[in-house]
Amino acid sequence: MKLRIRIILLLILAAVLPLLAVFVSMSVYANRQRQSLVDMKLNTVYGGAVSSYERIGKSTLSQMEQLANDPTLTRFLLVKDETGYIDQEGLIDFAGDTKQLLNLDYLAIISPDGKVLARGHDPGLFGDDISNDAVFAEALKGQKVQSLAKIRDSGEDILTVLSLTPIWFENRQLIGVIAGGISLDEDFCRHLRDLSGAEIMLVEGDLLLAKAIAGQGDEVAMYLQDKQTFRTKLQGLWYTFSRYPLKDYSGNKIADLLMGVSTQDLDILFDNMRIIYGGFALGGLILALIFGFFLSSGFTRPIEGLTWAADRLASGDFTARVSYAGRGELANLIDTFNDMASDLEDYRRKLIESERIAAFSMMARKVAHEIKNPLTPIRIAIEDLRRAYDASDPNFAAAFGQSTKTVLEEVNSLTRIVDEFSEFAKFPSPRLAKDDLNDIVNTAIPIFSKLVEHGTIDITLTKKSLPVMADRDQIKRALVNLVKNALEAIPSTGHVGIKTVQADKYAILIISDNGPGLAPSVRENLFTPYLTTKSGGSGLGLVIVKKIVSEHDGKIKIADQAIGGTVATIELPLYQN
Repeated sequence: MKLRIRIILLLILAAVLPLLAVFVSMSVYANRQRQSLVDMKLNTVYGGAVSSYERIGKSTLSQMEQLANDPTLTRFLLVKDETGYIDQEGLIDFAGDTKQLLNLDYLAIISPDGKVLARGHDPGLFGDDISNDAVFAEALKGQKVQSLAKIRDSGEDILTVLSLTPIWFENRQLIGVIAGGISLDEDFCRHLRDLSGAEIMLVEGDLLLAKAIAGQGDEVAMYLQDKQTFRTKLQGLWYTFSRYPLKDYSGNKIADLLMGVSTQDLDILFDNMRIIYGGFALGGLILALIFGFFLSSGFTRPIEGLTWAADRLASGDFTARVSYAGRGELANLIDTFNDMASDLEDYRRKLIESERIAAFSMMARKVAHEIKNPLTPIRIAIEDLRRAYDASDPNFAAAFGQSTKTVLEEVNSLTRIVDEFSEFAKFPSPRLAKDDLNDIVNTAIPIFSKLVEHGTIDITLTKKSLPVMADRDQIKRALVNLVKNALEAIPSTGHVGIKTVQADKYAILIISDNGPGLAPSVRENLFTPYLTTKSGGSGLGLVIVKKIVSEHDGKIKIADQAIGGTVATIELPLYQN
């Protein structure tokens, strides 16, 4: 982006930011005030609606308690004709009259064995056994029950606030149960809306059971959300709803009562305020564009040249310089920049030379140290062989065999050291392909088959596949290296675990042991090249492992376990289609 454009943008920001700050502050304040008013209104209607709902249950229970002590009802249940039957017709008439008198939607009288003797809401239906219904079964045990339950009426299940009271004769003999309730239908919702001033809806999961608001039920249900409090648009108006769980007698939620208040008036006020302040911001933007265009052209060119040179310098071109024939602070700045660039060029040259010398020196010391260790046994073996030869030692043949064996072993050690350094220097980039981490682990198991059979190594893999983009040979090599390190750390009775798991978007490989753990000095230098605690080690094993994991966009962590031992964790990104 050119400097002139940046200056124009800066002027725009200088003009617009204060207005924007005021706009944002006013918006935040208005939102808070709006939310405060909405919360206050919602809390008021919420409390009113919940109280009204709870009063329905308490009132119905009180009515059932009074009916349970009604001598007329007691007489109907106790008095039988000469054939041994109660006055069924009279009991049905009593139930119907009582239902109308108490303005109930449901009224039933049940015998002690669970048979319905009369229904006030459906006089023609009686004699069915409802003792298996959990709510009625609780009342048949002699308990007063207040619960939300589904009552079958007119071919459909209707949620009903149900109150049941046992009917006792002389406080010792259960002679029946009286049950009454109010249906939670659209009449209930409208009644509750009139009492609380809130829009009322009754939902069961995603199903809209009843509502007081206008509109088709399916259309309204589309905009409801499964949240405690949510904002939605219904019939072109914005509402904020809160839900109250409706539960049965055992505490299980059956449905939710949604109570909502309209926020349309507050939304209109907020939108108008936003339009006004948006107009101020737009005016500031236009003025900033005009002034920025005229003010930026005078001093952008030398600064753009300075920017170009700085970019070249940042990209590694330390020969970049700026030419400027003017005077003043800008000319001083450019001269200072050119001097700095010259100093950086000299410093970079010296730094590269110093780092190269340091790297060669470190490599030379390490190679010399590693090569010196095998040379000492070779020299001793040759000197022993020469002494035996000069002294015509009769055991010369045996000495010759032992000395040549020592020399060959140490030469092999030298060859291995040279190969390790050579391999690290030319370690290839991974050839990534879709693979399964569990399959990769399984291909490495045969290397340790005897240890697995003896129980020294325990392998636990996830049942489902762990797809990754990986170079199978390199990941296998990293695994083998970590397992060998773990085996070298444990005692003869020790144990090594290999495990795979999935966590979020990563496939994780875990290698653990119950060895002595990591010393503090070792823990700080785990991935430092050429540092090792093992005799004959090159100090490159964990460096190569980290290189492999890093080039797979993964992470490796090695730490002590709380229960003892060490655990190495490799995280590789799961393959995403």
